[in-house]
Amino acid sequence: MAFREVRVFEVREVLRLWLAGDGIRSIERLSQVDRKTVRRYVTAAETLGLTRDGLDDQLGDVFIGTTGSPGGSTLT
Repeated sequence: MAFREVRVFEVREVLRLWLAGDGIRSIERLSQVDRKTVRRYVTAAETLGLTRDGLDDQLGDVFIGTTGSPGGSTLT
């Protein structure tokens, strides 16, 4: 499996759609990110404490950086 650089706006958009109540397949279609990747981002975010009933303000830069960084998250 090749390494792929994760863009901050990609992670933020996926999580924003998930917080808005969209399903995994809907997020895949809207953000053009593979369904498995969407699930991986959501799982990592939940592990770090993101809750679906929370607001978008949970998506701070530090949180997004932790979710998408290969060294500090469950995405690796």
